[in-house]
Amino acid sequence: MELSTEIKALLALCPKVIVDFVNEIVAEKEFLTAEIVRLRAILNQNCTNSSVPPSKSNFIKPKSLRVATGRKPGGQPGHEGSTLRMSETPDVIVEHKAAVCEHCAAIIPSDATESRHVSRQVVDIEIRRVITEHRAAVTICPDCGKETTAPFPSKVDHYLQYGPFFSTLLLYLNQGNFVPFDRLAKFCKDMLQIPVSPGTIVNIVQKSAQDLAASMEFIKEQLLLSAVLHCDETGTRICGKNFWRHSAGNPWFTFLQTHIKRGNEATDEIGILPLFTGTAVHDFWKSYFSYVQCSHAMCNAHILRELNGVEENFKRIWPKHMKEVLLDAKKMTERAEVKPTPEEIAGIELRYDEALAQGYSENPVPETPTTVLKKRGPVAQTKELNLLKRMTVYKNSILLFLSLLEVPFTNNSAEQDIRMSKIQQKVSGGFRSIEGCDAFDTYRSYIATAIKHEISVFDATFALTSGHPLFTGAP
Repeated sequence: MELSTEIKALLALCPKVIVDFVNEIVAEKEFLTAEIVRLRAILNQNCTNSSVPPSKSNFIKPKSLRVATGRKPGGQPGHEGSTLRMSETPDVIVEHKAAVCEHCAAIIPSDATESRHVSRQVVDIEIRRVITEHRAAVTICPDCGKETTAPFPSKVDHYLQYGPFFSTLLLYLNQGNFVPFDRLAKFCKDMLQIPVSPGTIVNIVQKSAQDLAASMEFIKEQLLLSAVLHCDETGTRICGKNFWRHSAGNPWFTFLQTHIKRGNEATDEIGILPLFTGTAVHDFWKSYFSYVQCSHAMCNAHILRELNGVEENFKRIWPKHMKEVLLDAKKMTERAEVKPTPEEIAGIELRYDEALAQGYSENPVPETPTTVLKKRGPVAQTKELNLLKRMTVYKNSILLFLSLLEVPFTNNSAEQDIRMSKIQQKVSGGFRSIEGCDAFDTYRSYIATAIKHEISVFDATFALTSGHPLFTGAP
């Protein structure tokens, strides 16, 4: 708050005690004004201008960080699509014959000559129960006269059991699409005429997770050999307590595991980051930086959202310039077969430093008035100043994608790996046991890896229930 010339002239005539009192009031007003701006910025936070997840944001008009490409909306050239097409080999053919001429109303005999057919097809499904009975012949040996029973197939090990296709459907709906156990049991009874209890479905899920032990070890081994590793974590609830689901992935494999801790105790126990020597892509969570044997790259999508928040809430100019720098750098890496030159990289770094310098000039460190009660410890900084300091300290990690083209601009891959976790929470709220959470992590790791290999979730699940899980390293 700047005092006018007239007020300064009047203060010059006043005693020192009054001048000091007025100065304290002015300083306190400036402090409280800055505090109001900070609190308003917190209230205005949403998924487009901060790290607040979409699930916790009030309804807002979506604001994408993507830059317009000029392409029309919808499927692009080369997109496979999912349009229904006529089949050349229909399963059922129903003949329809004309009885009356549509021109003269004459009766058409049943044996009249047909010149051609006009076809229409109806695509539907048939749901029916199939019971296969295996009969093992008991034969009397001609030599010793004793009975010998023929062996059953290895997977037929009980006098009455569910088949692999049925188990696949249960896993697909429960773990893949989050249909709760009780509702799934009711579906089986009503639609399939197959009675199954929620407890039996739980046992099928647990058994399938145990059968994926070799797949999980193979996935972990492949991630350790990767040049780039995407890392993230998100909260989940088990037995009413807060836990953390950690993800590690690359373009081909996904590994999920839940732990009571969020930091290094968890990642050390999971055993991927302590042994990884490539480039880890993540956000600014401090625990990741303790692993010094690998290089680190920052998620620029997080930074762009924070820059949006500073621009919207504090009406600054420097975030706009910084966003232009980052997005121009991204365009350089997206050019077909043309890598950024050292001169181009140096130009980006210079513009980056200029935007930071502008940010510091727009955001001086506020002075705490003497009338405000001081708290112990360091003075709290504004979100804007904290962002500036982070972007200064981690400049090389933020711009690493320019020099290492295998490093992506964002960490969206990791966020996609754990997105289903949030959907599961919205449906069920949490897990009733640690075993159930572990089974979820195992199955989601398996099918997320299958999707990355362009294998359908149902096919991957059927391979699992048939006794031949994928991604085990076996030839």
